[in-house]
Amino acid sequence: MIARLDVTAINDLREALPRFTHVPLAYLPRLNFEQRLAYWLDEISQSLAEETSIAFGWFVDGRIDGFIIYADSLWDSRIIGRRIGTVKHFAVTKDDPEGAEILRKLTSELTQALTKRRTECVVCRVQSSELAAIHALEQSGFLLMDTLLDFVFDFSRAPIEKIRFPERDGELKIRHAKAADLPVLNDITEKSFGDYFGRYHADPQMPAGIATRVYTEWVRSAFDGWADWILVAELNYQIAAYGLWRKALGTEERNCLRVAHYDLAAIDPKFRGRGLWTALMHEGMLIARDFAQYLLGPVHVNNYPVHHLLQKFGWSTSGAKHSFHKWVNL
Repeated sequence: MIARLDVTAINDLREALPRFTHVPLAYLPRLNFEQRLAYWLDEISQSLAEETSIAFGWFVDGRIDGFIIYADSLWDSRIIGRRIGTVKHFAVTKDDPEGAEILRKLTSELTQALTKRRTECVVCRVQSSELAAIHALEQSGFLLMDTLLDFVFDFSRAPIEKIRFPERDGELKIRHAKAADLPVLNDITEKSFGDYFGRYHADPQMPAGIATRVYTEWVRSAFDGWADWILVAELNYQIAAYGLWRKALGTEERNCLRVAHYDLAAIDPKFRGRGLWTALMHEGMLIARDFAQYLLGPVHVNNYPVHHLLQKFGWSTSGAKHSFHKWVNL
């Protein structure tokens, strides 16, 4: 049967998690099973404690064989102007048709609750190997919007000193961004992401023009503290590109994961082909090596030039995630 879950269910979930097919932190292959479970349980506890969370479990003989946890996405809702939320956890004990049916029923229960709440769009990201989850989403009316490949760099296996980066343009300078740079960076963002192929652009239900604005607001948030360091590339004192980086996030830090995140980069189209992206990546990696073992960077499956460069500089793919959207109250 299906029943609501809240923070009081955390002990039941702690016992159940080892039976689930989902592999937390799948993109970090060298972690042990206990590290993965501790991280996942921490994330689940945090999600259940959110004020807007809605969670359901599938119970068989008193044990949890599937669960779904949702929370409103306040940032997306503010920028897009629609009430949007995210399925943060979506797991089952069987990756087969029976497991898909359990997840479909959980999804249906959540959709009914969100209809009453007047949520308009639900986002769900699942690993490409989780077939039961993918089938359940498709059967529930979710549509695939994009796929991101998980790229990882491991400093312990590929010392940065041994990587041959191209010689930089003599006119190029890399520096940390200043608040006064924001208008120029937003201009570069609009030029770079105006015709992009990410999930915001792929969804025809998104309000007109909002997809590019999501990226400009992303950069604005970086200056407000969301990013830990922002690098800009200058050619003849003119800003031509930028990159956003973050240190380990709260759950990662609490679980002693020595990671850093490469999140976003953009190049002014008129300066492409001059090695700016490579120089920004090299500089960001030099900064991150002082405190991180792993660098993480999700890259769109269609972004072939970035795939090529990351692999050339020692990064490797370790998985993929599909993004699904479902519009509820249309």
